[in-house]
Amino acid sequence: MRIGRTAVAIFVLGLAGAAAWPAGAVDGYLAKGAAPDSISILPPPPAAGSVAEQQDIAAFTATRSLEGTPRWALATTDAEQSPEAAFVDFGCALGVVLDDGSAPTLSNLFARIQKDARAVVDPPKDHYARKRPYLLASGDICVDKTDALAKSGSYPSGHTTLSWAWGLILTELAPDRSTEILLRARAYGESRVVCGVHYPSDIEAGRTNGAGLVAALEGSAEFRADLEKARAELDAARKAGGPKPDAGRCDIERAAEAQVPWLPAQPAAAK
Repeated sequence: MRIGRTAVAIFVLGLAGAAAWPAGAVDGYLAKGAAPDSISILPPPPAAGSVAEQQDIAAFTATRSLEGTPRWALATTDAEQSPEAAFVDFGCALGVVLDDGSAPTLSNLFARIQKDARAVVDPPKDHYARKRPYLLASGDICVDKTDALAKSGSYPSGHTTLSWAWGLILTELAPDRSTEILLRARAYGESRVVCGVHYPSDIEAGRTNGAGLVAALEGSAEFRADLEKARAELDAARKAGGPKPDAGRCDIERAAEAQVPWLPAQPAAAK
């Protein structure tokens, strides 16, 4: 499914940068040493010259053709990762767009988890030091090719780690929307391949990483208390009936969720 190019404007208006972590002094929930040992948990990335690595490279090559499409525009906006952006990103899945006013506890919870994510993302990135795909093959990417991006390891995907963790948490808060939420979280990770800054195996590792992060967070009494406050905020916002997400944006997201962008088109699933 391909949406008209006029719909791309829904995404590019107000586009912010691609910062992966909060710049402020917010503290996470996890005490030092409480995060899972992600180097031990995650398998190593595909070996050089392996079939798996060849498949990864093929995915990068295949997705360069998406530049200029609505799927590329979605990947570009998905590069911005913040609690405020997450409220928009998951708005279609939830059926309501939250903000700091309607969901202050959830906003703070997301920010704190963004800080916690460093403890499971940075060690394997530094340990494996896998180069990002655009450094090894030619092609445009959906964000600026900065020195900081080039120096940051490709494996695992930090954006996927965090977005999958946020998605799992939202399914706890709105279990009746779990399918929609996890579809969006899956497509969010796939945006990193479309963008050209990660391989599919980086995304798979990011989902495992995000699940491990949430499991560790469940051990924090402070996190669990904030989760219940966030549940009340989300319930109130949903009962109030608004604000609703943009219908055009939701159409583009559903199209992204219907197809893994580097695989052959699949027939629609039977309802």
